[in-house]
Amino acid sequence: MVKPCGVVAYLTDVGLMDPYAGSIKGMTLRFCVDAKIVDITHDIQSFDVAGASFILLLTYRYFPHGTVFVVVVVPGVGASERPILIVSKNYYFVGPDNGVLLSAAEDDGIEHVLSLSNVPHFNDKVTKTFHGRDIFAPAAAMLICGMPPESLGKPIPVSDLVRLGLKSGCPESWSGTEPVKLSVMHVDRYGNVILTGNFNQIIEALGITVGHKVIVHSKGVSTEAITAESFANTGKGTLILYENSYGLAELAVNQGSAKNVLGVRRGDPVAIARSR
Repeated sequence: MVKPCGVVAYLTDVGLMDPYAGSIKGMTLRFCVDAKIVDITHDIQSFDVAGASFILLLTYRYFPHGTVFVVVVVPGVGASERPILIVSKNYYFVGPDNGVLLSAAEDDGIEHVLSLSNVPHFNDKVTKTFHGRDIFAPAAAMLICGMPPESLGKPIPVSDLVRLGLKSGCPESWSGTEPVKLSVMHVDRYGNVILTGNFNQIIEALGITVGHKVIVHSKGVSTEAITAESFANTGKGTLILYENSYGLAELAVNQGSAKNVLGVRRGDPVAIARSR
């Protein structure tokens, strides 16, 4: 089990205009004044568990080993979403049992899962509506200050955890003559559309290389794009298919919005075919 390194990374949907993010971080420092707090983002769309899971999956590996990740995206807090701690090979994940932690934790390799049931260890008064402040933040602080994970709750099997079904890989088999069927995994603030597939696997399946044209089918519309390494050698307004910084296939428009061109949002199907 890796030793906590002192870093606590927060990923939430609470924003920065209200008292919630400050309260969470304040509670962390109350229990461990030496905590090194990092904000991944507090701008997850409200209640967007799948979106938060995706952001965590892409970002966790760039943090030092021993980082404690705290995710506060809890649409049903006070109901059935129990607070949990997942100990993986290199990290710790604290948050609700609603699937938000699982993709990243499994990607790193899960070693233990605990239900954070020892509430008296955390706060004098635990509310039913703010587990991020009253349970998750103190749990993270106690971990980095040396409290053994097993003292924070009872073990539970991985098979009992809620799953989202978030997938970032490619289908197992494709025919080179058929379109590659994918879906939209994420749309970023620039309108770039991240797909559920590895870029290199996609172009290999289509039998093409960078520079070839493809047809993107979405929402009943077919749009031509060009495979490219980056925006540098494409004209303004050009739709491109390229490998993003995480190895995934991404559709983007040079100085424009692929989201607007294609009219898609997360979860929508997208098919990519070789242009004839």
